[in-house]
Amino acid sequence: MLKQMILIFLLIFVSGCTGNIVFESEELILEGPFVVTYVVDGDTLDLDNGDRIRFSGINTPETGECYYQEAKDRLKELTLDKEVYLEQDTSDTGKYGRKLRYIYLNEDEMVNEILVMEGFAKVYDKYSYDTKRYMQLKRAEADAIIDSLGVWSCEDLKEGCLYVGSKNSDKYYPPDCKYAKKIKAENLVCYMSEEEVVGLVAGSC
Repeated sequence: MLKQMILIFLLIFVSGCTGNIVFESEELILEGPFVVTYVVDGDTLDLDNGDRIRFSGINTPETGECYYQEAKDRLKELTLDKEVYLEQDTSDTGKYGRKLRYIYLNEDEMVNEILVMEGFAKVYDKYSYDTKRYMQLKRAEADAIIDSLGVWSCEDLKEGCLYVGSKNSDKYYPPDCKYAKKIKAENLVCYMSEEEVVGLVAGSC
């Protein structure tokens, strides 16, 4: 955790154009402050400089999934209309062009880590090779898993399903399809065999 880090050779640079401060050390480089103007969901927000930021290293529930609204509300509570600082990850942007960043309230409080620690987010293991703070986030995640906090208390309604669909649609999808993840829990239909989807339309992912 950042509290355990020893920050050496701290340098403070003030940008004459933006008035933003960059804190630089051997361990941590933070740029800001920026004000959060809008929270898109549990892991994406907008800043007063026009940038849309995707939290690096973590993933929160999508619309319709268990703990989606709770994660979004917690991020609002932590950041909306407040000043934050940014740390760039190994890659600057993601596949949708959003900047990938670790968000800090101050030198010691990383919002990415807070969301994981409190069970509002999971560590994005798929991109571990490209996540600078991966091990730090995994340590934070361990206790949340043990204590079944937040997303770790959610029942996986798709477990054991060969396909899933919505009771409001004639399409069906593999459980890990991005469209399957958007189906609301109350509308989810679980198909356990090929016979159950005869006559339905296979959705594309």
